[in-house]
Amino acid sequence: MQYFLLVLGLVMIVKSADVLIDSTSKIARRYGVSSFIIGITVVAFGTSAPELAVGIMSGISHSNQLTLGNIIGSSLSNIALIVGISAIIMPLQVRDSVVKRELPILIGIQILLTVMLFDDRLLSRINGIILLIGFIGFMLYIMKNSKDSIEIEIDAEGDIDTDADGNHVPLDAFKKVEKLGKLWIYSILSLAGLFIGGRLTESSSSNIASNLGLSETLIGLTVVAIATTLPELITSIIAAKKKEPDIILGNCIGSNIFNILLVLGCSSLISPIRVDFSLWVDVAIMITLTVFIFVISWFRKSIKRKTGVFLLLAYIFYLVFKVITVL
Repeated sequence: MQYFLLVLGLVMIVKSADVLIDSTSKIARRYGVSSFIIGITVVAFGTSAPELAVGIMSGISHSNQLTLGNIIGSSLSNIALIVGISAIIMPLQVRDSVVKRELPILIGIQILLTVMLFDDRLLSRINGIILLIGFIGFMLYIMKNSKDSIEIEIDAEGDIDTDADGNHVPLDAFKKVEKLGKLWIYSILSLAGLFIGGRLTESSSSNIASNLGLSETLIGLTVVAIATTLPELITSIIAAKKKEPDIILGNCIGSNIFNILLVLGCSSLISPIRVDFSLWVDVAIMITLTVFIFVISWFRKSIKRKTGVFLLLAYIFYLVFKVITVL
């Protein structure tokens, strides 16, 4: 039964991600908002829903050490696995604003989390309040910058004219083809599908791992982290195929920020989280890889396939390391 639920969850994620990318990218262009803003807000929030569900439920049950491992593991998956695979599929161009603002914000948040975790090895309710205030501040920052628009052309099917073949139509004509309300309904339903699919995938994979005798720490950092990251992974792969690199980067950066500020903030506010000192290795790897992406983006303005291969291999080595050291 658990294997059936796992397959069902994966199918829901794949289909929901496909619909989400189509609908949100069209909504972005209807409002003149960049794909990056949509990726770092709507898509990131939707794909972080499984982590949020796990965080709240584990906080209520006072077992949120699993959540802490899940968030660190998910952050590593977003940085190395998702960006790596997406860059292999299609090299990712990085905008100056991402290098100068969003990536430094993420690094700053990760450093803040590190101080909170290892100051007294307890993520307290006060820390949770600080994280939630940070989340509110981040959302206000996004709202302030959401007016940034981009030059776009819409093709006859209502998609982005990415091939520059001249098969584009005026935006007014596109508005008559597909109503905005319909796009919002598709977006909301696809977000719900991501949440339900992610929850099914996370719970079934955790049960399967437990039945196989894996430890709780290993489950949180690897199995649950990968399972709850699947919405981001599949959404990013589909976005890469649809030539929407801004959604990929926005999704990964936004999901990491949401996970730390919102998920850990809510979970620790409900119930303080005891910190295992051994997590410093995972936190150090997370920050190191984020800084690596920042440096590459600063000098090259893109994340190319070779960098993607390196990130993917780094993640695989990390998983092997965790299996060897935890088992």
